[in-house]
Amino acid sequence: MNHHEKVEHLKELARQLRCPEGDEGIQTGEHMNVNNAGMTARTLEKLHPAEQVLEIGPGNAQHAAQVLEKVKHYYAVDISETMVTEARQRNAVWIEQGRVRVEHIDGQHLPFSDAFFDEIFTVNTIYFWPEPLAYLEEMHRCLKPGGRLVLAFATQEFMQHLPFTQYGFEMYATDTVEELLTSVPFTILDVHQEDEEILSNAGHAVVRTFVVVSAQK
Repeated sequence: MNHHEKVEHLKELARQLRCPEGDEGIQTGEHMNVNNAGMTARTLEKLHPAEQVLEIGPGNAQHAAQVLEKVKHYYAVDISETMVTEARQRNAVWIEQGRVRVEHIDGQHLPFSDAFFDEIFTVNTIYFWPEPLAYLEEMHRCLKPGGRLVLAFATQEFMQHLPFTQYGFEMYATDTVEELLTSVPFTILDVHQEDEEILSNAGHAVVRTFVVVSAQK
């Protein structure tokens, strides 16, 4: 693979990670299930038993059963039509029972009324938000008073060494995320940092440092 081909490959990988599309997107979704498992598990540990919870960027929502162990109604929204279709197919029984709802969104607005959710969570999506503060304000709007947001992301220090993150990723230090949250305003409840060994999306074994921030409206 020459330099141009390598660059194009990395750009396509970055594009698929942002918004999985087509058959390759389906494969990306499967890979994300494996790669995000640790971060998702830690995030779900932070959730409280609740009536209505929203996830932003669930991928194919393979983890829906885990979410439903804690919550009565699980709403999931994604910018990828491919992932929305996959998530609906994988969770058809839950959807029929009225416990899961999956919607396609534009990545900037949430199609829900004010004070609708007890909790909102999202894993590895913050890098792709066009307007982070405005999007956090949307989440704040949709949360009930006292509602909680749980936000998981890999640190800037880790992300900047990956070859594909120069193509469309906005990387964040923990203190920057905290500043965004408090300016909405959210109240920071907890900041958990952890290292885990994973196989990167470029195919190499790496130690990833990630952070899970819990905040309250």
